[in-house]
Amino acid sequence: MIDFRYHLVSLISVFLALAVGIVLGAGPLRESLGDQLAGQVEQLRSEQDRLRAEADDLATRNDQLASFVSDIGPELVADTLPGARVAILTDDSSTRSDTDRISALLEQAGVASTVRVDLQPSLWEPGQEQKRAESVEQIRAIAPALLQDGLEDSEQLSAVVVTLLTPSDTGELTEELRTQVWQVLTGHQMVALDGEAPAAVDGVVVASAAPEQLTDESEDEDVAAERAQSLLAAQTALLTSLSGTGVPTVVSAATPDNDASTGILRTVRGDAAFDALSTTDRLQEADGPVLSVLALIEQTRGGQGAYGTTADADDRLPELPETSGFEDGAGGTEDGETGGAGATGGDGQDTGAQGGPSDGGGAQ
Repeated sequence: MIDFRYHLVSLISVFLALAVGIVLGAGPLRESLGDQLAGQVEQLRSEQDRLRAEADDLATRNDQLASFVSDIGPELVADTLPGARVAILTDDSSTRSDTDRISALLEQAGVASTVRVDLQPSLWEPGQEQKRAESVEQIRAIAPALLQDGLEDSEQLSAVVVTLLTPSDTGELTEELRTQVWQVLTGHQMVALDGEAPAAVDGVVVASAAPEQLTDESEDEDVAAERAQSLLAAQTALLTSLSGTGVPTVVSAATPDNDASTGILRTVRGDAAFDALSTTDRLQEADGPVLSVLALIEQTRGGQGAYGTTADADDRLPELPETSGFEDGAGGTEDGETGGAGATGGDGQDTGAQGGPSDGGGAQ
């Protein structure tokens, strides 16, 4: 027979447990949980406020250092590159003001000549394949030794630009032939020259625009993808050639929103093949051109690094005698006031520059 007493006891137990739960939930247990949740919310709010304050403080200190570096830049670089010949390679006209400041700083550094080589959109744009092919064929007709096997036309032409700027190991690239090849490149609007290109340079600064400056919003997805692929191929060929020359080279890029996750910096910093090159971000900022020239100075002395404030930068500034007085905020006080550390010149003497922010480190 079915024992109804057993089932009755079970049902009573269930309802009793349910009643106890309701009572506790409506009474002291609810208050305890509510207090715990309220405490956790308040703790998270306080932590958020603290982190926001720290971020604001870091941004302020970074702005202080950027302003200081920009102001004292000419003194930092003075007479550090005497007699050098430097080429500035650009990929968009939006970098003009930045490269003008780099040129002015190089003049302060004592360089003998500066040439600006503007890489034109025809070098990678979709629809310009015929013009690139004609350029390659004309170069093949007068200087076949400059071309390499297995490269696309945009890659060939990018590599040729580097060859024209570096010493000829074999002596086959005479001054006359070098001039003829430059004429082919400028005549087909692959590059534009601002200044007289020397037979060889002692240093190179590659100044790259923000990624959005190198796109065309009117293009459909397929054409945009083709443009991006061709641009990347041209940039990679240029950088590969530069890394193999031994010529001191710095790749500087504009990084809006302090983001280097796209564009040329991602290519260089993410590939060990380009370890010989130095990089700087924040080209568009007040201290960006100064960072570029400081990195070039370090390159000429055998150093290398990734500098700036983006997440993949190694340091804020190159470690040079010229920057030892204030790098990473040295010489400043903890409350952000400037100190009295002077920047040293290339010969180790004090240039008399006073002060610096207490912490130059940007939020990485």
